[in-house]
Amino acid sequence: MCGRFSNSTSSDDVKAVFKLNFPTSAHPQSPRGHNNRPQWNIAPSMRIDTVTSPDHRRVVTPMAWGIATPQNTRPLINARSETMFEKPTFRDAARTRRCLVIASGWFEWKAPKQPYYIHHADQTPMAMAGLYWRDDGEDHLRCVIVTTAADGALASIHHRAPLVIEPAQFDDWLLPSASVSDQVMPLLRPCPAERFQWHPVSSEVGSTRVDHEGLIQRDETHGQKPEPQMLLF
Repeated sequence: MCGRFSNSTSSDDVKAVFKLNFPTSAHPQSPRGHNNRPQWNIAPSMRIDTVTSPDHRRVVTPMAWGIATPQNTRPLINARSETMFEKPTFRDAARTRRCLVIASGWFEWKAPKQPYYIHHADQTPMAMAGLYWRDDGEDHLRCVIVTTAADGALASIHHRAPLVIEPAQFDDWLLPSASVSDQVMPLLRPCPAERFQWHPVSSEVGSTRVDHEGLIQRDETHGQKPEPQMLLF
């Protein structure tokens, strides 16, 4: 699954990876059309940066993470790649409203309560697959992150992971006119674990009120205070 991630990308990095220009109107709080400051601890319902291509032109599109449905008391934040074309909640968006969620990495908890930070081994921005909707009667968008099975050693942390799209396949995922069978379906496979690195981090990341760079730094204690040493003399 994916329930928490970070986005500390720079405008230059995003321009280079996603091959786009930032529209000045896409994000009222940011004249660059991109997050004004790093977000180290992004949680459901928060505003996030995505990339869409509704008219064959890639743009940064802010969205809220999570959608509400009558069947669920809590907003849905993920869609399983294996069933998204079958589930009534996701199938229309899966066919015509696909986006890329801009991220630096994501957090996952290894049982029982050990958080890890997972990122590209080469530190490049990550494009997590997403599906999006426009709220009825509202002028803003909402999205979910698509997940797939975790590959190789990555599965030792959690059996699910975000579906990460490689730059060469961006158009196959983004374009509404893309063929589902020929272009989209082949993308629904786990990204090789070798593309990622991961390490344990502080348990502070579990609090949505905490947001600082230290959350992605290695922390073997998982944020717990060490046991006091006994006096020898």
